[in-house]
Amino acid sequence: MTSDSQAVQKVPMFPLGVVLLPGSILPLHIFEDRYKQLSQHCIESQSQFGVVLIERGQEVGGGDERASVGCLAEIIQSDLMPDGRSNLLVLGTSKIGVQEWHLDAPYPIASVVEVHEASNDTSILRARKVLRQFSNFVQKAKLSGYELPEIDEDAMAIGLEATELSYRIADLLPAGPFDRQRMLAALGSEERLTVIEDHLEGLEEILDSRG
Repeated sequence: MTSDSQAVQKVPMFPLGVVLLPGSILPLHIFEDRYKQLSQHCIESQSQFGVVLIERGQEVGGGDERASVGCLAEIIQSDLMPDGRSNLLVLGTSKIGVQEWHLDAPYPIASVVEVHEASNDTSILRARKVLRQFSNFVQKAKLSGYELPEIDEDAMAIGLEATELSYRIADLLPAGPFDRQRMLAALGSEERLTVIEDHLEGLEEILDSRG
């Protein structure tokens, strides 16, 4: 189940070819003039910006089709280069739904609402079960020669609610941007866990077919 705060806010937006999830870290290289302005504004005002997936089109120059669900991003590290480019490290803070896009002047801006998901005891038990399934897959893949990060189930799950744990699993799962978008856009942790389970089953089939 999800619930929206319904507090509409107008925020700078950064359409990208990747998906940012709440709780995840994303490095960004800023070189386009409008995003230089966006990042400078957010640094000076200590404000966040939204990240959404470009579903069709190109990242540079505009004219793209953008997802309606994204994530707010907080700049936690910035490194400005002499030529005006910069490297940022951003943290995904909360899921957002895009209500309306405004003119891309001087950079993309949208009216958004934060989307909050409710968790329960049943969901966290299921999330721990999916985490175990993911851990087993990782061990099996490593034995087959694939390089994947070690999964410490207890360390990953400690102190987390189902929504947070489902996002953490989704972040570590080998997946392309459109599969990650499905995980982000899922209507609550239960639906997200179902998407993750389906994706894991597909990965396991591929692994088995390759011996």
